[in-house]
Amino acid sequence: MNKLEQKTGKVNLQELTESRQQLHYAIQFLAATGNALAEPQPDYSHTSLGWNPELNVFVGSLIQGETSFQVALDPVSLTSLILDEQGNKIAALPLHKKTLVEGLNWHKNEISKLGADASKITLLSYPPDDFPDHPVAHGTPFDASKESERSELVAYYANTYELLQEIIAITEDSSPIHIWPHHFDMATLISLPSTKDGEEKTIGIGLSPGDTSYDEPYWYVTPYPYPKIDEFPSLEGNGFWHKQNWVGAVLTASNLAKNVTEKAQQSQVRSFVHSALNESKVLLQEAA
Repeated sequence: MNKLEQKTGKVNLQELTESRQQLHYAIQFLAATGNALAEPQPDYSHTSLGWNPELNVFVGSLIQGETSFQVALDPVSLTSLILDEQGNKIAALPLHKKTLVEGLNWHKNEISKLGADASKITLLSYPPDDFPDHPVAHGTPFDASKESERSELVAYYANTYELLQEIIAITEDSSPIHIWPHHFDMATLISLPSTKDGEEKTIGIGLSPGDTSYDEPYWYVTPYPYPKIDEFPSLEGNGFWHKQNWVGAVLTASNLAKNVTEKAQQSQVRSFVHSALNESKVLLQEAA
């Protein structure tokens, strides 16, 4: 069983930004299809993605119809896919040298062949200061030449998926694993039984591939409502507390041991996550 066994640190972290942003735009086809054609959910999870560990692809919501299907993305080859309900390939489009508009038109054309109303599909819009701008958004074609960088990013998602699966299996009131198209993070949300001033207490556990807070992949554990204290407890696994704009425990990829075995990396991430989860529960209990 693949348990955090894909070693990371093979690519310089500063080289991941471009590939991360291109992947972020490539998954928007999955989100757009789910938003238009999947059954709406109160938490907007119909726009989210999943991770298929057997195929090593991002998958969108299952669209029920004459032919049920999922839109998917092979992140290593940067190829858009239409899959049937069993995961078999119906159609594929390598995104290399294709524009965002060309990609969207291809998806609409292929999806219409399956009997769905593809005219409803439009790309989601986000606050401009909270979503990465990139030349792809302005007509520059996708570039699939950096396969090693995308493989590195995939290792982070695949490893984290296994870790979150383990946490969900032993944690009550934890949500399914979602990859959110806005921030491109993979996470589960744990709901706690008590409230604070009428607000539900939650703990989010996940991975960001990098964003405006940290331009590199990082794991996070976020207690909510955010604790308002001066001194936070220490964390295991070389983690630390982030306190600007949001509050949460963080382990950055640059703080992950590099010249060690896959098992040692696995142990460090697990140590951090479980330490941060336990401390977050204590902080939320103390805030009651």
